[in-house]
Amino acid sequence: MLRGFANYFRMANCKGLFCELMSWIRRRLRAKQLALWKRAGRLHRRLRQLGYQGDFLKMAMRRWRSSRSHLASWSMPNAWLRELASLT
Repeated sequence: MLRGFANYFRMANCKGLFCELMSWIRRRLRAKQLALWKRAGRLHRRLRQLGYQGDFLKMAMRRWRSSRSHLASWSMPNAWLRELASLT
């Protein structure tokens, strides 16, 4: 749907708007995944699987601001989100 919208408005200068929209969508997907994991332990397990060696911070998994943390970005990189989109 977004691709069709982008092609319709391709003459307009809205590249920045689409970048901002995509970053918001990725953040929303991260927030929903954190809420599904429910506990920080599941996030920490995912980070350990990916080889993260830093400190694990306790976070509220259902908060919007938690989706912006570096731990959420590390555990759910943009490539992982793209892979999920290609599965559907």
